[in-house]
Amino acid sequence: MRIADSSNADSAASRPQSTGHVAWGVILSGTLLTGGAIALIWMLAVPVGPVVCPAVYPAPRNCFASDRAGTALIVSFAIGLIYIATMIFATKQQVRRHSAVGLVGVALLAIAPIVGYLIVAWIPGFALT
Repeated sequence: MRIADSSNADSAASRPQSTGHVAWGVILSGTLLTGGAIALIWMLAVPVGPVVCPAVYPAPRNCFASDRAGTALIVSFAIGLIYIATMIFATKQQVRRHSAVGLVGVALLAIAPIVGYLIVAWIPGFALT
């Protein structure tokens, strides 16, 4: 009987507890990706925008930093919502769903800098005023 008890204790101790590792990995990677995406949008896409604007009058709306700022605000808000949803589901759902929700959320946050930059720099925006 004693041997069976020690083997159960050893097997329980040797099982990986992926709950904390997955949640912390999702939280860390999601936070870094969100910060990088928002920094890219506000430090590169809004001030610089498209590399070349056509020489037409009136110029397209995405050629003005003031119009790109409105679009950047909405894109930043959308990225923030994805981040918040990922963090809520990664910390509150059952153990089996951690990896699926975490992977989907982190994948969305990984493509957010590219998609966000393209939307802010190249799609015609609108003025905040």
